[in-house]
Amino acid sequence: MRRRSATAACAVLVTLPGAFAGTADAKDLHRARERAVSWAVAQAPHRERGTTNCSPRIDRWVRDMGLRVPPCRPWCGALIHQAFRRAGVRLSVRLIDPDRSYADAVARRRGLRAIAIGRVRKGDLLFFRFRAGLRASHVALVRGTPKGGKVRTVEGNVAHAVRLKTRGLRYAVLAARVVG
Repeated sequence: MRRRSATAACAVLVTLPGAFAGTADAKDLHRARERAVSWAVAQAPHRERGTTNCSPRIDRWVRDMGLRVPPCRPWCGALIHQAFRRAGVRLSVRLIDPDRSYADAVARRRGLRAIAIGRVRKGDLLFFRFRAGLRASHVALVRGTPKGGKVRTVEGNVAHAVRLKTRGLRYAVLAARVVG
């Protein structure tokens, strides 16, 4: 797998041409998912400053997406975007907005493909609806295979920090996989 430079433009769980410089295969994607999860887990328990949605590290993740800081914004998608960026996968800036990324996964756009929630595995995304009026308001990165209706995740912007969580699958509204 060819690695992108740290300055490469980023784009969301992607099917964008060139996500792996045109050489993506199942093994490349599997390794990238593994690396993304490992990097994200290592970020726990990083905290934002107070309740601002900002910290020097979070601000850097958001800027790496091509967005301006300020304003500071909910950053669950920025953690996942940065994790995959570090794993050599170009994801879409739309990942900053879980509702828009949900639509991309359902439509099989921008490298996201909706999958059955019960079939998630390490490196997949789970979308949750915690706010009314949206299809999804939060996105998490899956850390392992579901067991007993629950799955381990790593998530940004949970109680103002990166958190390792165990979530009931029944609360997820969509699952998505990064495709090349």
